[in-house]
Amino acid sequence: MLIAITSAPAFAQRWRATDDIPRYEDYLREALPGAETFRWINRGTPHYRGYKTGPNGEEELVGLGFFTVDFAPKVRGYKGEIWMLVGMDPGGALIDISMVYHNEPFGYFSVDPAKFVAQFRGKSVMAPMTVGNDIDAVSRATITNNSAVRAIREAV
Repeated sequence: MLIAITSAPAFAQRWRATDDIPRYEDYLREALPGAETFRWINRGTPHYRGYKTGPNGEEELVGLGFFTVDFAPKVRGYKGEIWMLVGMDPGGALIDISMVYHNEPFGYFSVDPAKFVAQFRGKSVMAPMTVGNDIDAVSRATITNNSAVRAIREAV
């Protein structure tokens, strides 16, 4: 038990934005599909920028990627923290979300990450995001669903 308690802060730091792009590349590719290269930006709020090669060889911005824990570090689900990497296009629409970590129970009360995050694709960051109205709970894990939506809302 003591090991789990003392190692938790180090584990939590693991999912914050850093310049170690290879470590997060799979999550970045999921949140920003179409991006070929990524850059870490450490001005203001840490985030990533995903680029693709345009028709004339120039770099085109695909979108921005950021960890919800950098914006909403205290948001917790039923069993602990929920860490997501959110991809947003330059116009402010959510591209995709990579569910990096959550420690929720399996079964009837758990979150199905694929179904849950699919609801956010194409949604404007200005759009309402309320579980039960704009976002389906997908399961009976209402604490986790509400927390995940709150983390995304606070991050965007």
